Amino acid sequence: MSGAARAQADIAELIWGKVILVTGKGGVGKTSVAASLGRLAAAQGRKTLVLELDAQNPSLNAVFAAKARYEPVEVQPNLFIANLDWLNALKEWVERVIPAKRIVERILENHIVQLFLDATPGNREVVTLSKLVWLSGEFDLVVVDLPASGHATAMLRTPQEVMNLFTAGPLHQRGLEAQALLESPTTHLVLVALPEEMVVNETLETYNKVRAEVPKLKISLLVLNRAARPSLSDDERALLERLSAAYPSGAEGELLLAGRWEATLEAGTASALERLGQEAPLLPLIDVPRLAPDGGPERLVRNLAAALARSSSRALHPGGGR
Repeated sequence: MSGAARAQADIAELIWGKVILVTGKGGVGKTSVAASLGRLAAAQGRKTLVLELDAQNPSLNAVFAAKARYEPVEVQPNLFIANLDWLNALKEWVERVIPAKRIVERILENHIVQLFLDATPGNREVVTLSKLVWLSGEFDLVVVDLPASGHATAMLRTPQEVMNLFTAGPLHQRGLEAQALLESPTTHLVLVALPEEMVVNETLETYNKVRAEVPKLKISLLVLNRAARPSLSDDERALLERLSAAYPSGAEGELLLAGRWEATLEAGTASALERLGQEAPLLPLIDVPRLAPDGGPERLVRNLAAALARSSSRALHPGGGR
């Protein structure tokens, strides 16, 4: 089975799973990919939540022209967004153990308790993942815009570390629940990259780290975002080289510069695809073309969802409207 065929099959598998975790180096467009997957799932009739974690200024606000809060907000039919901050998640978690709200507030306001919570290894991550476990039971699909890859990798290995540290008690139990979620066959990790050498380096590092540290978590897809697909023939490339030697100016120079830039982008994409194919041959990969930012984040996500839908072996409605 070719890499392209694997990727096509896995797009549909993602949409019909329970949890999609999306990460990548900062600036690669992981939020747009997460939002697009959520939009695509909602268009299939799945009750879907797209979730950011502890975001000071949630990127989803601009994407869906709505304010992401702790409680999920419906922004389109079947599609909800939320911003999961750990303090609210912690409060909710403690309230499950101590149902008296006033007592919970007094406990969490205690200075000693706050110091303990800040000092407890993995507490923040496990509480966040515990909330994700609960949300996965409330929605058909939860798409999580994880932190950038370095922090995401640390977060994903936290449940096992917490279970090793606490052999019993509530934190151990929450760690068990979070680890079970990560190891579920319906949980998928999606990596997002750009056709740039440094980004490809970090993506491969993340891929290998997750495989080593969270071996039962399915890495289901790599999205190479803003890829430049071949558009220039060999003759056109040769012509660009000859014209470059003449150093044209004015309008001709600007056209030449645009052509050379396109050739550079296409070469970078080809190099990235080749390297990713060689060093992660079993990882399904799709390349998504550069999309014009005209119309703002909402339109960009619509177009990206349509591009992902075209990559599916099953007919997937990309979703219309706002």
